[in-house]
Amino acid sequence: MLGLLALILFAGAAALTGEGIAAPDVPSASDVRAARNLAVALAEVAAAEEPSPVTASIADMEGAARVLTNGVPRLRLSPRVADDALAVKAAFRLSGGTWLTGGVRITEVEDYGYPQISANIGTLPIPTLLLEPLLGMAHKAAEMRAGQRFPTTREAILAFEAGKGTANVVLDLPRGLLKGVSKLAPSDDAIDGHLANRLYVSAYQRLEGRPLDLSEVYAALFADAPQSGERARSHARAAMVAAAMLVVGPRAGRLARDSEAALTPMLPPTLRVTLAGRDDLAKHFTLSAALAAAADPAIGRALGTWKELDDSLAGGSGFSFVDLAADRAGLRLGETAADPARAARLSRRFSADSPELLPLSALGFNEGMSSSAFERHYRDVSSTEYAAAVARIDRALDMLPVMQP
Repeated sequence: MLGLLALILFAGAAALTGEGIAAPDVPSASDVRAARNLAVALAEVAAAEEPSPVTASIADMEGAARVLTNGVPRLRLSPRVADDALAVKAAFRLSGGTWLTGGVRITEVEDYGYPQISANIGTLPIPTLLLEPLLGMAHKAAEMRAGQRFPTTREAILAFEAGKGTANVVLDLPRGLLKGVSKLAPSDDAIDGHLANRLYVSAYQRLEGRPLDLSEVYAALFADAPQSGERARSHARAAMVAAAMLVVGPRAGRLARDSEAALTPMLPPTLRVTLAGRDDLAKHFTLSAALAAAADPAIGRALGTWKELDDSLAGGSGFSFVDLAADRAGLRLGETAADPARAARLSRRFSADSPELLPLSALGFNEGMSSSAFERHYRDVSSTEYAAAVARIDRALDMLPVMQP
């Protein structure tokens, strides 16, 4: 055991580097579509009764990697398909600017069954006889944290082959796996799902039967809310999730802890709610607000941008700076709800009047742009032209009292 620990520590030291690693590439609309398609394919496998195949080209995997590393700046991923193997190099930035590097290689076997898996930390290879126990330890730790059983790699990966720039894998993923994986995230500061459900039911019963402006929904959710302290923050964050449940659908409750708590089964899933006269903007706003209250607002900003890039492709509604304005407005409200020093003011704000949540001037921003039109005007989401367009949105939001710090 001491020898195993010594080897792990030695490997970790060999993998640390202080050298600068290149910034992640900016994802394109096609990258976002590739990432979405892979995510949908995995979700379908997890929902299927039988083992299912998943096929991904290297172009799809590289696109998905660009999207993921753009959303998680501390992470770098570089997939490659060569001969009979899929190799993925990875780097993760630790505090102080130090990077931990490593990689994994999945190689097909002759009978097209469970593949050979090898790994390395830095330049040091991890032998198979050591990797298998390490995977077993990680598996047990994940089960203990999530409180449910996960399949081992041998149970989940039934077959694998690679070649000609494509990887094919047959997976057997149990239902409920994705929900279990979500429990692995740190939950010390998770939103109270039981409170979010109670607010959802109470507000629905109070508001059902008539068209609503989004500010009325938040006013109902903040009625009788605590006025100070951590209780005010807990209520405000739960209200952000409850609003998304009322406007987008009850599945938004998964952003809170223990969201599986029973809901009243006879309630329809959503209310009729608009923002600036549009129901799609109410959905953008509430989901972004819930994401900002539940997690890092940077994730919400990235998701909003990715959604618009995906919409710019064939079959989508086009890139919309109006939608993006609703996203960014919702993120601001969610950040306020998550801030202990500012959460209490939301109940006072919504009980006093019906504050404007999105300026009507935002409806004049560009929307409906195809990917080619977006690239012609803004090149990509890292350009100065795009930054200027986003700055115009933020200046418009700065004019609203409820959006000000």
